[in-house]
Amino acid sequence: MGIKDRVVLMKAVSQLKEADYSNEPELGNIYQRLSKGRKQFASIFEKNIKAVMQISSLDLTMQHQTEKIVEISNNVTRATETIFGSSYGSSGTMSNSQHEELTNSIIEVSTATDEVYQKIEVGQNELTLIKDLSNQTIEVSLELQKDMDELYQIIKRMSDVISGIDSISLQTNLLALNASIEASRAGSAGRGFAVVANEIRSLSEETQTLTKSMTEFVDNIKSASKKSIQSTKDTIESLDTVTEKIKHVWQLNDESQQQVSNVKESMSSIAAVSEELSSSMAQMEDQLRSSTDFMNQVSFDLKKAVEPVVGIEQTLDDTVKQMGMMAEDAFYHLENAEFGQYVSTAISAHQTWLSNLKKMVSDKTLMPLQLDATKCGFGHFYYAMTPQIPEVLPIWNSLGEKHKRFHNFGNEVIQALQSGNHFKAEQLYREAENYSKGLIADLEAILELSR
Repeated sequence: MGIKDRVVLMKAVSQLKEADYSNEPELGNIYQRLSKGRKQFASIFEKNIKAVMQISSLDLTMQHQTEKIVEISNNVTRATETIFGSSYGSSGTMSNSQHEELTNSIIEVSTATDEVYQKIEVGQNELTLIKDLSNQTIEVSLELQKDMDELYQIIKRMSDVISGIDSISLQTNLLALNASIEASRAGSAGRGFAVVANEIRSLSEETQTLTKSMTEFVDNIKSASKKSIQSTKDTIESLDTVTEKIKHVWQLNDESQQQVSNVKESMSSIAAVSEELSSSMAQMEDQLRSSTDFMNQVSFDLKKAVEPVVGIEQTLDDTVKQMGMMAEDAFYHLENAEFGQYVSTAISAHQTWLSNLKKMVSDKTLMPLQLDATKCGFGHFYYAMTPQIPEVLPIWNSLGEKHKRFHNFGNEVIQALQSGNHFKAEQLYREAENYSKGLIADLEAILELSR
């Protein structure tokens, strides 16, 4: 084999290109070893990319969870201080001594409520007696009305009898007058009869005078009886009204008594529960403060645990960048298909990130989201290497600032959610979604050029 052919084969080996190495087995062996090493390098580069991405995700998740634990710990601390006061003596909403004072106050209120119940009960008994007495008064008044009605009827009959006597006296007077006239006509024979007739007429006149007086007297009695009967009716009606009002007051008082009884039972129960709470407050305070201290220690330990992860991530990222620089050499360069696979992975990671941002906005809650453009799935790869495809370079070089701006949308959305401005968060997400279309278009263009 000539020197010229050997030079061609050596150049092929240096560029790691396939050629006919059958006449130069040593060069063929070197080519196979270099080709195998390049494939191993590509595999190691891929694994390092995946490892640094996983470490970044782990770091992000641990930081997020640490922040949540710190927030929970701070909330527990604030709640403990609100309930019991700070451990340095400043008073909270209710200290243990205040709770004991409240318990004593509840017991005093319970005792006072019992006294009120007893007084209401005495008043209820008095109302019961008044109600019974009123009923008895109505019954006596009804009997009196009945007696007055009977008396009125008797007086009415007396009036009738007197009228009858007066009528008889009038007729007797007429008869005596007629008898005197007839006796006058009889002359001396009728003188005796005339004397008798005059006496009878005098008696009749006296009887009429007497019946007239009796009539006036009976009329006065009848008028008085009518007034008495009407007064009795009015009294009965008034007593009925009073009785109804007393009955209503009695019912209200009975309801009040029942309610006070319920309040008394409730206050007794509250007093008992309050005593139990008071006895356990110190224990609960110790447990809460211990839990707070434990959570604070856990937060501190987690922060310490994250520190090595940050170092590992930095080491892996530096390794990936060094391997990216090595990939510029022909011995370690990435094939276009391999480069295209990384771009496809970047597109998927980009879409996943945007989906997580959408979930945060729709659920109105925070979740781990990579905001550093250099540490996301695409960022580690982007800043580690420069593609060896000339047509790709202009698009590739313009992606850095676009990619940073895209991640900044995530930071702005989180700030909007933390401030409670959900409308702004939704607006920012829509802007991020529209902005991502340009990034996806650039990545797809790179993917097409790498085929």
